[in-house]
Amino acid sequence: MAKSTRRGAHIVILSSILLGTVVVAEAAQDQVYPEKKPVATKIFPDLFVLDNQVVEEQWRASLSLINAPSDLKKVESGQCVRFGVIASGDDKDQLLHSAKLRFEFSLADAPQTFAAEPPEAVKQVKPEGGDFVTEALAAGGVKNPLSSTASIAASRAKWCMPGDTEGGTATIRATVETSDGKSFSLNPRKIDLKTFDSSRKNVPFKDMSTFGPWLQHYHSAPDPAELRPGLRIVASDNKARFMPNIMVFFVEALKGSPAAANDLLRALPNEDRPVQIYSIPLLSEAGYATGPLLTGFKEDERTVINSVHLPDPFDLRPDRTLPSRMDMLWAYFFATGRIEPVKAVASMLAWRGDYENFVEIQKSGQKPTEATESIMRGVVYTAAGWSLNALSRNDGVVADYIDALRSSPDTAADVKEELAHVHTNPAFTKK
Repeated sequence: MAKSTRRGAHIVILSSILLGTVVVAEAAQDQVYPEKKPVATKIFPDLFVLDNQVVEEQWRASLSLINAPSDLKKVESGQCVRFGVIASGDDKDQLLHSAKLRFEFSLADAPQTFAAEPPEAVKQVKPEGGDFVTEALAAGGVKNPLSSTASIAASRAKWCMPGDTEGGTATIRATVETSDGKSFSLNPRKIDLKTFDSSRKNVPFKDMSTFGPWLQHYHSAPDPAELRPGLRIVASDNKARFMPNIMVFFVEALKGSPAAANDLLRALPNEDRPVQIYSIPLLSEAGYATGPLLTGFKEDERTVINSVHLPDPFDLRPDRTLPSRMDMLWAYFFATGRIEPVKAVASMLAWRGDYENFVEIQKSGQKPTEATESIMRGVVYTAAGWSLNALSRNDGVVADYIDALRSSPDTAADVKEELAHVHTNPAFTKK
């Protein structure tokens, strides 16, 4: 995975202070905080580098208050990045919205200048652990008085690494021009440009036990160069290679990176047979032409390749395969960071009535002879709630999407109610 700094880089961490303000007494609702002293607005001197999909996908689907994105340390062939400027203080949002951001991207003494223009988007950033603090305070009837201590503006300017770049170290320079005519130069920022071959030298996984965590966090800082080593790991595992959710992850990740797909297409003839047999149908599912790769395969190998047909993860029919499709939805999210699969999982929380009926059946001692649609909905209701609960505690994007879904007029009222209690509902606690 592309390396990133601490999620809260350059952001003031107030979690420990806020935890001390948790009040659970009945009088908590009347808690009065001392009058807030003015905080001077300032621009941080260090530049932030964001993956383009964070701005184009995640930020557009989120509210104005988010968890901190990853600060990239490297860019690979075909990847696009945006540049971020951070400000703090009482008027941080106003300053960033009205400012113009100018950038210069230099590689091998060949500068590319991006003219000064307003930011693409501005987001307030939660302190590290801010979701937990807000939830803890809310349990006592107290509103978090310090939900954000910094804001980040993402540039409209976007730089994409050409596929023929040999790599190296680029220098990014940024200037912020404020509405009152002032100009601030940020510290020059270095970022590594990596070819796929150089980026693959130290992959963060060696087996399935280390591959799993990498997969789950891929969306926070995508590293397409590591998809090919990941395919090797899975293809060699007799259990993992048959799992549809992992297949969906690779399909969606390859869709999102044509450079990685083309790298794989070129390399497959020299890969071991199991890697070829596993990868070819996934490339086909992702929309890439694989016909030339099929030369030389035996009939039984062709049968295996042609037998791979992944179901639609967004098909929510309550049959026996629905739990598997829910896992596929989460794999889709892990690959892309998009809100659509999270929204689909959240929609399953509308099945609370089926869950309650299933509980009554269990209490009565009845033993159903078949998994009816109602029973499947009841079972998946708990699985969906448990996954939303667990992942939102460890994944800032999932937490942000839950906030967005709770605020969206398009979210059904019963689903909003379930999302409001996703962390406290006993049905969502793994037993």
